[in-house]
Amino acid sequence: VPEVPEGELIKAYTLQHAESGLGNDYLKRKNVIRVRMEGEQFLLQAMNVASVVEWIEGLHSATNVALDLDERPMPRGPLFPR
Repeated sequence: VPEVPEGELIKAYTLQHAESGLGNDYLKRKNVIRVRMEGEQFLLQAMNVASVVEWIEGLHSATNVALDLDERPMPRGPLFPR
């Protein structure tokens, strides 16, 4: 593996079509977030449950706006009983 200078970008990923959520099947650590993008999977560990929620909400928001307007699916709002 080649040495990478500090602060140099190794690879950039797009959040288009990314999936993120709890990594609750990963039992070695607590507060794990699973992110799948561009055919790869990443496990991120947050400090606490509140951070997990913030990260997942942020990732979902970023994923929702990553596609061009013409390609975005219509958002589904909350469903209320009649």
